[in-house]
Amino acid sequence: MRVRNSSSVWAVLLLGWVCLSNTAMAQAQVDKGKETASANSTADEIPIEKCDVLPVVRVRIDGSEMRFLLDTGATTILNLSSFTSGRSKEIAVTSWSGTAATSAREVRLPELALGSHRLKDLRLPAIDLSPIGKACGSKIDGILGVDLLDRMGVTIDLKRQVASMAPAVDVTDAKVMYGQMEGQMHGCTDAFEQGNAKTLEDCFDPEIVLYTPDGEYRGRKQAVDYLQNRYMKFAPDLCYIMQLKDVKTFGDALWYSYDYEIKTPKEHVLGHGMSMCRKSNGKWMVLNLHNSLLKAEGPGVARN
Repeated sequence: MRVRNSSSVWAVLLLGWVCLSNTAMAQAQVDKGKETASANSTADEIPIEKCDVLPVVRVRIDGSEMRFLLDTGATTILNLSSFTSGRSKEIAVTSWSGTAATSAREVRLPELALGSHRLKDLRLPAIDLSPIGKACGSKIDGILGVDLLDRMGVTIDLKRQVASMAPAVDVTDAKVMYGQMEGQMHGCTDAFEQGNAKTLEDCFDPEIVLYTPDGEYRGRKQAVDYLQNRYMKFAPDLCYIMQLKDVKTFGDALWYSYDYEIKTPKEHVLGHGMSMCRKSNGKWMVLNLHNSLLKAEGPGVARN
């Protein structure tokens, strides 16, 4: 999802064009929302209400129902009058008219629920959103922005007046999905250990980003070239061991963290990593890898 400035809501508050700002950005989601809803008939659908012409949904925070404005052009912000606890801090607010610093209260939410989807332990800024409520004629408790909409896989269909999401997946289902992904991609580990660059390249999304202690590599060619020069040149005397730590799902994407171990004739590497895979046209591919180094030993390892 490509979005405009992350805090565009300030242009709304300062210049008074709240209706046009939010409605125009949400309308850009309509076709995408319709495609997703029709492709997944079991999606969780939340009715969109109106505050004048502005799209509003009901969320539950610690068991209390609240009304949040949908804004795909802003990050999530709470209304100061609805959340009185927290601590004040300076934040930078940017709109098309420029960037300014303002004081906001940081509020911790143990849980925010939209339909059957739940997000836990959130820390969000709270500012005075009363101008929006006055403009549309009803109190608004916050703005549900692109950051949390993305995390919950929400698409907005203004024609049908619903916000739809893929069914919530619990931890057990996430591990089942990981098992399915691992079963399909097991040959990728074999390709790495055997130095088969062509097969490994097919395991990567065309837009893969590989983050390593040695640098950042974008695209299949850069990622495979790095792995070839760094490790795969030792194949078949190359061993890769991974231990899964945590796994979560985000729609058709799968995020997981792990500890890894790489053995070559010249070094023994221990590290921690995070990866995101996504399924496209029935095939799993690695979208990004972020590997950090915990320990490296051997005659081929440079020491400071």
